[in-house]
Amino acid sequence: MQASELASTLLPDKVRIIEAGPAVGLVEINRPKVRNALDVETVAALGRALFEMDSDPAIRAIVIAGVEGHLSAGSDIKEMHRLGFSCLRDPRRVEGWRRIESVRTPLIAAVDGMAFGAGFELALLADFIVCAKSASFGLPEVKLGVMPGDGGSQRLARLIGQNAALRIILTGETVSGEAAMNMGIATPADDGSGSARETALRLAAKISEHAPLATRMVKKVVRSGLECSLTTGLTLEADALEILFGTSDRAEGMTAFVEKRAPRFEGR
Repeated sequence: MQASELASTLLPDKVRIIEAGPAVGLVEINRPKVRNALDVETVAALGRALFEMDSDPAIRAIVIAGVEGHLSAGSDIKEMHRLGFSCLRDPRRVEGWRRIESVRTPLIAAVDGMAFGAGFELALLADFIVCAKSASFGLPEVKLGVMPGDGGSQRLARLIGQNAALRIILTGETVSGEAAMNMGIATPADDGSGSARETALRLAAKISEHAPLATRMVKKVVRSGLECSLTTGLTLEADALEILFGTSDRAEGMTAFVEKRAPRFEGR
């Protein structure tokens, strides 16, 4: 399904699909009045958009961003206050998060403004985050009498360690873009002060030039390796490399190198 066709199946007032290049897809959260807060419908639409992009062999890298620079201020608290815990277990929301977690295509989150609460957790689902110095991150749920519930307590600790993660979660403090870069939460936009969105799109374009089977395999092995021992992870790496050696893209890549030309990868 082409991006223009997919857009008509979503909620154009909340999620937009933008054709960012021949092999790059951009998913944009579009709720500027509430700083792109994630209500049930928005999470469901994000999940559908990313699922369809992930299923499109023409898309080799995806960027997720928000209008006006903010990725998301977090869950829609008004909706959550009205509906209670049932809001978090709405089947549309649960399925939306599952689809986002299951994306196999390289996924980059771009943050020029805020990524708080569920917005930060959304960013943590990306393969890496690009942020500007103007960005800000936080998991302020304790200020509302609750805690992160979309993976933040687990993914952040795995990313930066228990001590740093617990400080952020227990205090509910805001982390600046520069601090996030120093802590390893995010990589900097070009020159450290440039646009995260533009940098993310440039990096996505670079990734899209490579063999899609290889980039997807890298993502799978790195993520799977974090859940197991080093010995098991090394076995996963070796097995994955053997699979890639049997692909047409591997033959094309090495042939192109020998012939000193650009490779033409077809994803097989």
